[in-house]
Amino acid sequence: MAFKQDLPCFSFTCSAQSDELTKRLKYSNKILLPPSILYKLNEQQNLNDDSIMFFKVSNKEMQFGIVCGVQEFSAPPGICHVPYHIMNNIGIEEGSSVEIEKVCPVQGQYMKLRPHKTEFINLSNPKAVLEKIMSLDYPVVSQGQTIELYYKDLDRRYLIDIVETNPAAIISIVNTDINIDFDQP
Repeated sequence: MAFKQDLPCFSFTCSAQSDELTKRLKYSNKILLPPSILYKLNEQQNLNDDSIMFFKVSNKEMQFGIVCGVQEFSAPPGICHVPYHIMNNIGIEEGSSVEIEKVCPVQGQYMKLRPHKTEFINLSNPKAVLEKIMSLDYPVVSQGQTIELYYKDLDRRYLIDIVETNPAAIISIVNTDINIDFDQP
């Protein structure tokens, strides 16, 4: 059974969550949903507590959205919190209504990435940096998406295009070995 619900959307700047949590999620594609979503999903289907859930957050007017992971179900009743860069990418403002739809992406096998600057490629081990950051902040990626990685060790942000994904256009990268190639910046 498909799950969809409309909710007002706010960035983490408008969140009452801890500064530590909001700073960590600022450069990710993880969202906070209200506990009521989890309860509704439990009523509809038998959920495994360990299963990772993914939701497409969509601008209903433009019919465009981005698939995100859920950090936790701790948003205030009736709203969702989404990183500002995702709100910007789908063309919504603070308080806009978005459609939240549960999706089940396939396990990824391959990604081709294009950093916006050669600075990322010139890191001592860019694949290790990428793996460390993406495993925490980007559990799901979409072909054609630009992600923003925050490398805390250097206090730097890197924009990276997801040029190609296999076996599908949207893939989960959780608990899987993915082959990665880099395109020229």
